[in-house]
Amino acid sequence: MNRTVQITYYLGLLFAFSYVLIRGFSVGLTHDEALTYKIIQGDELLKATANHHWLNTHLSALSSHLFGAKEFALRLPNMLSFAVFWFFLFRISKTFLNTSATQIALLFLLCGNPFILDFFSLCRGYGLSVAFVTASLFYLFRVAALKTESKAVHAYLATAFSILALSANLNTLNYFLIAQALILFGLIACKPKQYLLTSALVIVLCILPLYFSLNQLFFLKAHNELYFGTGNLNTSIDSLIASGFYAINGFENLNLLRYLFYVLLLLAGFLAIRKKALFTPGTFAVLLTTGLFCALVAENILFEALYPINRSLLYLYPVFLLTFLLNIEPLRLKAFRILIIGCSASFIGVNIPFYNFKKTMTWAEDQDLKEATLLIKQDISDNSVHIAECNWLYEPVVNYYRLEYKVPIQEVFRDGEKFRSEYVLCKTIRIEVREYQILLDRSRQSGLILYKRKLNAAN
Repeated sequence: MNRTVQITYYLGLLFAFSYVLIRGFSVGLTHDEALTYKIIQGDELLKATANHHWLNTHLSALSSHLFGAKEFALRLPNMLSFAVFWFFLFRISKTFLNTSATQIALLFLLCGNPFILDFFSLCRGYGLSVAFVTASLFYLFRVAALKTESKAVHAYLATAFSILALSANLNTLNYFLIAQALILFGLIACKPKQYLLTSALVIVLCILPLYFSLNQLFFLKAHNELYFGTGNLNTSIDSLIASGFYAINGFENLNLLRYLFYVLLLLAGFLAIRKKALFTPGTFAVLLTTGLFCALVAENILFEALYPINRSLLYLYPVFLLTFLLNIEPLRLKAFRILIIGCSASFIGVNIPFYNFKKTMTWAEDQDLKEATLLIKQDISDNSVHIAECNWLYEPVVNYYRLEYKVPIQEVFRDGEKFRSEYVLCKTIRIEVREYQILLDRSRQSGLILYKRKLNAAN
């Protein structure tokens, strides 16, 4: 890695990490984050749902115990995990990529991806999982070089980081299983006698997290908690593309990009076969990607499991991108290098309008709901506790601000808007409700309307 690329990586860390930190302070709490907050506060029912990302919940609980439960403190573990993410991207780039074009592309397409950056600034398990998957990939690629330079400790570290990823997000179970299979394959195929103890210890380390993960998976399935997804693989891939490219959301010809995605992965597979070398990072990446696709299809056929969409696919970005970059790089064609650097720079350019410090793509009402709830606090001039009601979707966030920002209203429930209270946080404009006035109208942005009962109506 030359000096120019190194400086670019350090600048990338400065800008991206600053962006993540500022968003951690400024973005309003989202619905799912508020559910995590309720779990931290002791809600046992929510702990038994898919909203409970085990590692994130416990790290956020520790952070809130030390620093309070404001948004920044709850999100601190994920924000700090961005440093882990960047560090291992840097190490992968420096160790396994040899051209400036692919090194820059890796940085721009991952550290510049607004969807990935969203989740490093939120209190969810997705940021943690993508950071730990990336760390695991680095050591998995080290295992691929076992015949020449790898050490047994790399197998342990690859396993440890894949366990951490699984603990942060159950969606990474397929990655965990396939990565561990590749680790054991590398150990056994290279030097089976020398690494017999290492192989045994890797298996032992995997048993407990695998048992708890499968137990949780079957529990969630039995309680109808695995409802987030799609029944079509192509729709799943479309979701991956659309989520990562904010600028093309709603793009009518998304199938063209999906075909291009398939072509690039097939090209990577062809180039890996052409090398006729099994123990290389590029070949291991192709095997990993192939295994992930096969696992998704098998789950759908055997268990009628839904294909993941949206944030459930987040950890796949570094996997798929590295599958392509590691295998395309040996071609050393100038045209490819120009195309790769041009595409990655264009990716940053088209997404510039979508970088912001106020909202996420996944939850449209986050910032507006914070503004509305704090507006209630500002509107109340006496010392009494007032009554509010809200749309069921807003309940956890409103109750969070009620507690943490001392908004003087009673606890709200998921009963919906009945227009019997002083304040109503509604999802649509109710023209027929004449005894209320509108305090805040965000119907075009997120659908949120804040109503207040008129004084004469209250009397």
